Amino acid sequence: MKRARVVSRPVLWLSAPALLGLLLPLQRAWMPGQGSVGWALDLFAHWQPLYGAVWLMVCLLGALRDRRWLLGLPLLALPWLTASPVAPRSEAVPDLVVAVANVNIRQHDPDALLDWLQQKPANLVVLTELSPDYAAALAERQYGGFAHRALHPLASPPGLGVLSDRPLSNVRVLADGLGALRIEADLAIGGRTVHLIAAHPKPPMATRKYRARDGLLRELASAAITQPTIVAGDLNATPWSSALLGSDMRSLRRVSGWAPTYPSEARGVFGIGIDHVLVSSGFAGTHAERGPDIGSDHLPVRVGLRWQGE
Repeated sequence: MKRARVVSRPVLWLSAPALLGLLLPLQRAWMPGQGSVGWALDLFAHWQPLYGAVWLMVCLLGALRDRRWLLGLPLLALPWLTASPVAPRSEAVPDLVVAVANVNIRQHDPDALLDWLQQKPANLVVLTELSPDYAAALAERQYGGFAHRALHPLASPPGLGVLSDRPLSNVRVLADGLGALRIEADLAIGGRTVHLIAAHPKPPMATRKYRARDGLLRELASAAITQPTIVAGDLNATPWSSALLGSDMRSLRRVSGWAPTYPSEARGVFGIGIDHVLVSSGFAGTHAERGPDIGSDHLPVRVGLRWQGE
């Protein structure tokens, strides 16, 4: 009985914040807000796996005193139920395999990335934080065999690049009001023109950056209603963030999973999943996986896409 009284205190202290954390994505979807309160809530919404782990511990500890705590276990499904919508799955052979890698502005050696792509080939690779030194090293290695590319390296995190095994047309480099870049281009998949956006919005570490990130993704989602679209990159948003939730984001669905990609230490065990591939309707995902340590503070992701028609 004494032990039961002892464990009840941490149960009560932890239960409220864990439950509120699990419910935050619902609030972000229904009432995201764009002020400082919305920004702060969005930062807390990212950590759904952590809240789930704490809630599991709370239920098990609480059950030592009262077995009714076990009735709370179904709430562990909330991170799956509240994550941003995923694209339908297909068992067919992919039409396109897309990889996303934040290569880190301080990293100058692409060998680990190219070795991974040799083992796990991709048709399209989106690179974020692409520096001039990294781009020069890629050139020395013949870009890993990719025949087509659109590179905009910078000596700062906004640098971007796209490597492709198929031609890219109508290539444009665009910037938002805060200097975050995106590369837009068209490519052909099965005779159909698909619009590609390689994006890297600013980390939402201030209200204006949070607004810019959400605004960019909503702009891309609006455009994706009228044309087949792929959005890929370090989006600085988890599947539970307001950036990927809400009725105005339904035209872009996630193919990548929600396993942590940043930071890469310990395989991202204590991190968050912010590197994504999103697609418009008509696309299905055939597979999704995280890649290995490539010398960056991010883990890469790799997904397969299949065009199934509108």
